[in-house]
Amino acid sequence: MRSPRITKYVGIASAVLLASLAMGFDQQAFAEGDELLDLIGNGPSTTTTGKGAAAKEASTFRKIIGKTTAEQNIFITFMEKGETEKALFQWPSAFESTAFSRSQTGRALNAYLLFKNGIKVTALESLLAIEKPEQINSELLKLWREAAPDNDPVWGLVNVATWRPFWTETFGLASEIRVRSRQVYGTEKLPALKELIKKTQADTRERAWLSWQLVLALSTGEDPSTAAKALAVLMKAPNNPVSEDLMTVTAARMLYQNGFLDAAAKYYQKVPKSSDYWFDAQEELGWTFIRKGEPQNTIAVTKTLANEAFASQVGPEPLFLRSLAQLKVCDYPEVVKTLNTFRDRYRDRAKALMAVSEDANTPAVKSFIERSKKERVGLMALGRDAAKLPRFVTRDEVLAGLVATEKALEVEGKQAGELYARSLTGGTGQVGFQARLEDFKKIVEARVASARSATYNRVKELSSEEVNEIAQILQKLHIVEAEVLQQISLADRVAGATATQKISARSGSTVSDGQDKIKFPAEQETWFDELSNYKVDIKKGCQSAKR
Repeated sequence: MRSPRITKYVGIASAVLLASLAMGFDQQAFAEGDELLDLIGNGPSTTTTGKGAAAKEASTFRKIIGKTTAEQNIFITFMEKGETEKALFQWPSAFESTAFSRSQTGRALNAYLLFKNGIKVTALESLLAIEKPEQINSELLKLWREAAPDNDPVWGLVNVATWRPFWTETFGLASEIRVRSRQVYGTEKLPALKELIKKTQADTRERAWLSWQLVLALSTGEDPSTAAKALAVLMKAPNNPVSEDLMTVTAARMLYQNGFLDAAAKYYQKVPKSSDYWFDAQEELGWTFIRKGEPQNTIAVTKTLANEAFASQVGPEPLFLRSLAQLKVCDYPEVVKTLNTFRDRYRDRAKALMAVSEDANTPAVKSFIERSKKERVGLMALGRDAAKLPRFVTRDEVLAGLVATEKALEVEGKQAGELYARSLTGGTGQVGFQARLEDFKKIVEARVASARSATYNRVKELSSEEVNEIAQILQKLHIVEAEVLQQISLADRVAGATATQKISARSGSTVSDGQDKIKFPAEQETWFDELSNYKVDIKKGCQSAKR
């Protein structure tokens, strides 16, 4: 039964309509010009009369949703006005418990709304996780393409278990490359890596990064010659994200593995002292000298690496290398000294790293992560914290990616918290905080915690690897120690075997080059930087003079 008020209004409307007909007005013209008739569905199919992107979005949403409820009309009106935050607050009232919200298109629309509110990483990961993306409305996908172009930084931060070909068709090849290139490709994934490289364009950053991963995979496999050719091309490529020093060290390693020791030594010596890879280059240069039969040069190179000042930047292997070279020239007192240095130095460091491998939530680790969120931290910039951190933290690309993701998610977590707080006054259909928005805030916070946990776990992995390395080198030093004892016990036999041999000398050659020299005109003297410029001359080595 109609209320008297409704009946009254219906009567007035009828009277107006009859009067208009009597006066000769066109009913269709009247309907088109009346906003009320447009809104309730008797006029045009869409109510979006605004201009610009917001109006386009609202028009698209109305087409997607179809027949709308009052709450959904409020949602669309907010979108038409560009008030995406209010639209987010309105979402539960408009779509909660509807079949549309559970559909592929509904999930994509909800993710789009989050993206427009600055929750980009979480939104894009939610979109890419949709199981049947081909069922998403094509008009909505067009809006997604405009909102998330392939050059948006967010593509370098998302993490998805599976990349579906559908998303390549939707967002373009560059987006696929930026997401999938974050994966680590070993020899077992070479076919997938090669196929991905074929999709990239020449002279792009993506092509260079994937080519670098190809070089690493080939060099650890059974095709070092192909790896060397790929590296030679990569070293000349523009837009290369791989550091020149790292490529130089890699080239030296390939030469070393294939027995080209002189060429390898030249490449190792190209790495400047300012590089984070300088210590590695010096260590491997020492091994090159050992294989060339020049232990005196190995002793000279490792003198810098054995310096206490670099204990936290240098791994345990240089001390083993140094003891081996000293053993080869029968300098037993220095061998014992090196063994004692190793024990004194790595006893405490191993304990510190073992603690980090069990719990990385330490002041040093937290400080490093916070600094890394602002800029890339170099090895020498760690200062005293270097003694409490695994030495590869500054150049581990996996860790760098995790830190970048954590940083982005922290921003989103803060944004979600602010949205939740503003829903007190911004929510239109409810009083106070919205339960669904609170749940979403918790989801984002959990994602942030998961990213932080992944970062800490990577630091724990690096610590464990270094602890294992220390243990392995310790076992090798036990062999050196046993060899020293054996050679000393057989000293008489060695002396007898070498008594008639001609005594020869071994001259070192690792002296300073011109750029290291410092000249003091007042004193008429020329000095040079001491680091890596020692020279060792061995007069007798393991030979014995006649008695």
